[in-house]
Amino acid sequence: MAEAISSKKGDSFTVKVDGKVKKFPVQKLPKDFVEWNLGQRIANLQKMRTRLEGKDHSAIVGGGFGSHLPVYITHSAEKGALFPVNAAVKGTGFVAKDEYLDYYIKRFRAVYEATEIKGEATQKEITRSVVARVETIMEFYEAIDKIDLRCMAGLEIWPGRTTKNFYADPRVSIHYLGLSMPKRPGRYGQWQVNCIWEKLERKDKRFEFGDALRALTLGSVGRSFVPGHVPTAHTPTKGQYPFGWVLWVSETLDKGIDNPRD
Repeated sequence: MAEAISSKKGDSFTVKVDGKVKKFPVQKLPKDFVEWNLGQRIANLQKMRTRLEGKDHSAIVGGGFGSHLPVYITHSAEKGALFPVNAAVKGTGFVAKDEYLDYYIKRFRAVYEATEIKGEATQKEITRSVVARVETIMEFYEAIDKIDLRCMAGLEIWPGRTTKNFYADPRVSIHYLGLSMPKRPGRYGQWQVNCIWEKLERKDKRFEFGDALRALTLGSVGRSFVPGHVPTAHTPTKGQYPFGWVLWVSETLDKGIDNPRD
């Protein structure tokens, strides 16, 4: 399969794969998805903070990592592959609008430096450092007007088939499962977000934003405060991410229990 060529102009993407050119619209994520996703992220951070402070977090509804770990469905780059698609779970987040990138990059880096623990520290000192970082991340998630809701973003942490497939065909579907809905906690939701992949080089402000944000969760505060995070030293890229990406939203399909199943 020949390498795909994609170009963004205005609110659409032109994509060429295997000699065929198609135009894909770029549109905002729907309100119910945004409310669920950001709500889950904020609830998760609130639980982390209260747990670290030794307080009861049972009254905080929601949380979990489904909002951060969608399944990526990509087209297999290998002609002889037995199956036409590949599935993989990848950490995926939001990115600030262009006009706020510099502000958040400076803010994240400043908080990181102010809360970095290089030597031995007491649990109280570690807690104080982590809480400051958690509140900084929450500050971003709560500022919805500063988030570019036309896209999702990620960093290259685990190179593999998905990466090869990105280059061959930039069309990517990501699937989210929500086990706790804001207005109906007993119901689950699911969304298929169809996107076009754009590679971000390290010098790109959007890459710098993602790198600075991730550093807040993985920096020298004793250890990562995010349960389940694989230590950076144990990942292939060891924290030196070669590139990142933005997934421009072309359409969002609501596949929740109250909607027709596609």
